[in-house]
Amino acid sequence: MSISLYHADYAGLRALLKDVRVKGGLTQVQMAEALGVGQSYVSKLERGENFVDVLLFVRWCQACGIPAGQTLDKLLPVDN
Repeated sequence: MSISLYHADYAGLRALLKDVRVKGGLTQVQMAEALGVGQSYVSKLERGENFVDVLLFVRWCQACGIPAGQTLDKLLPVDN
């Protein structure tokens, strides 16, 4: 399956990352500082102009004080 920046699952990831950041009490500027990137990079990730790689995802979650696995569980429910 090919997933583009505009796929529904990716839109869900962007919304989840923003939600985690906001609930973690971080602005885009603070998140950028935590990740060692510019604020515009964080904005582009949240708007879907860039893909999120797995290491950045983990660092994002760490900056917000939430385990990456717990965050993934919110994104893609496990089929039983």
